[in-house]
Amino acid sequence: MTKHLVKFNEDGFIVVPDIVSISEVHEISLRCKDLQFHRAGTRNLLNHNWIQALSLRISLHPIISRLLPSKAKSVQCTYFHKSKDKNWLVPLHRDTSIPVKVKFEAPDWDGWSKKEGVWFAKPPEEVLRNLVAVRVHLERNTIENGALQVIPGSHRHDEVANNRTTCDIPSGGALVMHPLILHSSSKLSSGRRRVLHFLYAPPTLPAPAEWAHAM
Repeated sequence: MTKHLVKFNEDGFIVVPDIVSISEVHEISLRCKDLQFHRAGTRNLLNHNWIQALSLRISLHPIISRLLPSKAKSVQCTYFHKSKDKNWLVPLHRDTSIPVKVKFEAPDWDGWSKKEGVWFAKPPEEVLRNLVAVRVHLERNTIENGALQVIPGSHRHDEVANNRTTCDIPSGGALVMHPLILHSSSKLSSGRRRVLHFLYAPPTLPAPAEWAHAM
């Protein structure tokens, strides 16, 4: 077991720099200008070929590949754009909603909602424990532009409420995290914050559930 995997399993998150180069950050920025979204961003980027190619590259990264579940697929990519005009705070929470193909009735599945034409639901915790999120940052993320704060160990329900860590992420770097880790973010005071948030998962879900997309 590598030191990165040990830290990831223990803390629930890890920062990995240099996921994409500065020139690639510029190219991605240009592509993101063409995205159609309202408010904070958009959830359904896996329909774009360039996002599919980027998600595959990320999954093959020598550090990140060791943190993902076996035969992992990208099942969602969300774009967040926080700026002076589109500014918000997010209280401490866990990510517990996943995109599925159709709505169905099954024990331990609840919290159904439809967002941008896709069904989302809260699955059983054993499903959530097999997910890994990779947040690729297009500019350096600091406390000034709304950096994510996490509580280490809280993905294992082993948290200390006042033990928040601010995740300083370099431009082109990524925050890899368990969706069940407690995390929050404040409004930014300067600059902007643009993030591509990829969600990786095992290729199949417990029947009758199916992923809306699995690339």
